[in-house]
Amino acid sequence: MKTESQRTLNLLLPKGSLQGDTLEMFQRAGYELNGYTTTDRSYRATFRNDSEFQIKISRPQEIPVYVGMDDFYDLGITGQDWVEETDSDVEEILPLEYGHIDIILAVREEREDINTFEDLMNLAHGDILISTEYLNIAEKYILEKTENKVAPAILTPWKRLNTPGSYQSPIRLMLSFGATEGKPPEEADAIIDNSTASRRTIKANSLKEIERLRESESTLIANPKALKDAWKREKIEEFKQTLQKGLRRRRSQALPGHI
Repeated sequence: MKTESQRTLNLLLPKGSLQGDTLEMFQRAGYELNGYTTTDRSYRATFRNDSEFQIKISRPQEIPVYVGMDDFYDLGITGQDWVEETDSDVEEILPLEYGHIDIILAVREEREDINTFEDLMNLAHGDILISTEYLNIAEKYILEKTENKVAPAILTPWKRLNTPGSYQSPIRLMLSFGATEGKPPEEADAIIDNSTASRRTIKANSLKEIERLRESESTLIANPKALKDAWKREKIEEFKQTLQKGLRRRRSQALPGHI
């Protein structure tokens, strides 16, 4: 049995697009990380100056799920989009001011006749196939836009998932495993995907945004059960305050005229 001095806080850090900014944030906050660079092959890391953390590295999509499960992980850094998509039982305790994206609906640029979701519905011939990594967010969006009249059929490569009425639905959501922007026009009529403010990847693939569904940024999340534990709550609050100092330092250094 662990003594109070041996207790640890289990933290999940993101691999991939959020990794560079996450590492920079920790450096600004004064945390020194071992094993958390794009060249490291290991999925485990440590803080050189804080042994009370056990750190593992995972995909942002999975982090809310694991943090939301009992006795798995206490804390994690992920995107707000994946918190919503997974509907995980976590508490967002600190927005981190990086990893800003929009979730958008996009079609091919040459479709000058399609500029809204309603256009897509009205002009499609037969089924409308939308490729996306965000099955739940996309389904919610479609139900909102159609006033709960159109429940899309949800397709994965191995299974069809149906909501009431989806057998008759003209809209099919196909799970994408990445490179979603390259799916139209051969594999999809439209996509629901994340995009940075520049829309660079969207433009590079001859797509145009027709609607924006959500905004998202990176966020520090916690397991609600961990927040009820006195030692973990104190440790989490200390960690949060240290990260806030790093964020303030970043904002001050970004001000015009700062040397």
